[in-house]
Amino acid sequence: MTTRVVTECLNDLMDYFVLTDIDALTAYQADYGLAPDLCAAFTTTDHGDAAVEAGVILPLRGIVNYPYTIIFQVGSGSVFGRGDHDLQHERHGYKLHVTGSAVHLLTMPNLRQWPQNRAIVEELRPRMGLSPGWYRVIVRGGETLQATGWEPTIEFEFLASEYEPVFDADLDQAFAVKAREY
Repeated sequence: MTTRVVTECLNDLMDYFVLTDIDALTAYQADYGLAPDLCAAFTTTDHGDAAVEAGVILPLRGIVNYPYTIIFQVGSGSVFGRGDHDLQHERHGYKLHVTGSAVHLLTMPNLRQWPQNRAIVEELRPRMGLSPGWYRVIVRGGETLQATGWEPTIEFEFLASEYEPVFDADLDQAFAVKAREY
């Protein structure tokens, strides 16, 4: 089991996080001839839902403007099952196709000038190295007790899959975390 923890992740004042393999995202944009403003393409057309169902992006809506602890977890096991925690959301049914060597956590403004913003994302956004292939993804949200106190936390648990997983997540699910210290 591999774990990567990134602290102080912000939503850039838009209530979304987007998890993606930026190589797969760039290929999707090219394959469908999408304009550089992927934020608009994904929110005003069916391309957003199609990209989610294809395993290109995993959007989380309802992200309140707090600094988050982001946990990338490979293999089974959850930080919400250990120590002090307040699990508020657990959603199964997501899938992600990794074609490069990592997944990145983006915010919506990062998608506005794609792929021009790719270098910024590679340098500044939280990421986790993953082997190419298909992954079932479980998303958990809530609070975890850190050295600094109770922190809003989002956990992505990646479970490798030999075949393309079935997508059956609820795209309308919000991941708003109720934070006791903010």
